[in-house]
Amino acid sequence: MEILELDPVGRVRWRVTGGPAEWIGTEIDWNLSRRDAYTIVLFKHEGWREPVEFVHHCSTKWATFLMSLKDFVETGHGRPAPDDVRISDWH
Repeated sequence: MEILELDPVGRVRWRVTGGPAEWIGTEIDWNLSRRDAYTIVLFKHEGWREPVEFVHHCSTKWATFLMSLKDFVETGHGRPAPDDVRISDWH
């Protein structure tokens, strides 16, 4: 990952430089804010060259990762790989 933007108050944006071929050149954006007693996480993985099936897989896997992260923050126990939800042969 190449860091494109880093704001310690609530935003990180990366450009993917390695990993699955479909990811190269895409951007991942984390935007955090606080609303009352909640932390709001706005997440985007964008810039895919074409809408191949792997895009949909990754979207679902990002969701399971974010739910695991929420569990970890709230309880101290998440479900990271390899104990995460298996949704396909891509893992």
